[in-house]
Amino acid sequence: TTGRAAAVLADSEASRNDIIHYLRVSPDLVHTAPLALPPHYTPQPGLDDERIRSNLGLSEPYALYLGGFDVRKNLRAVLSAFGFAQRVLPHIRLVVGGRLPESDTAFAPDPRRIAREVGLTGDAVRFIGFVPEEQKPAVYRGARAFVFPSIYEGFGYPPLEALSCGVPVIASSASSLPEVIGEAGVLCEPDDDRGMAGALIRLFNDDAHYNALRRQALAQREVFSWDRTASQTLAAYRFAARNATDDPPARAPQ
Repeated sequence: TTGRAAAVLADSEASRNDIIHYLRVSPDLVHTAPLALPPHYTPQPGLDDERIRSNLGLSEPYALYLGGFDVRKNLRAVLSAFGFAQRVLPHIRLVVGGRLPESDTAFAPDPRRIAREVGLTGDAVRFIGFVPEEQKPAVYRGARAFVFPSIYEGFGYPPLEALSCGVPVIASSASSLPEVIGEAGVLCEPDDDRGMAGALIRLFNDDAHYNALRRQALAQREVFSWDRTASQTLAAYRFAARNATDDPPARAPQ
């Protein structure tokens, strides 16, 4: 299909590079239009925030993971990092949101088993299950930090949701995540659970550092807007209209 495309649209530079490399599409044809969020992802507290968090059994302080559970999401690193951090900060909790796997498989390992394997017991980790869209901002806003060490993301919506709510992000340095997070968090190698633990400890202990990253998060959220997405998408459509022919576009050299 890409062999006949007059233009290809990607939602991050990392995805653009993958399309060029793996599909061997000419770089001139591949355009980037980053995504954005609905307006309810905001740092301003909602009227129902406390009620939502109370109903979910959440109380501050907590670190948060919210997302999927396939092996690419790297939940073992989240849980292992939190295990190290909790030795220094025994009062903090890890909240894990998302629909848990129906079975424990190599593709979607059950995080509850992993939590036991890394020594997290009792109520150190709270699995809150699926979070409806309208409740997600309240869950983000209650967190001190958002942890997302995914091995691969085409874009990375959860970190953008977190920083748009004013929450510093600890994430992996892989794929598109550095583009989304910018200076609004701490980037670690996907397998650097001790580095993530150190980042967690500092965010909970160092208010100046936390406030600096929170300010960066609020600045980074302004980078992503639907106006920008629309403008860059329109530019790609205009490029395609100018360059569309009956002949397939040239592929990049192999």
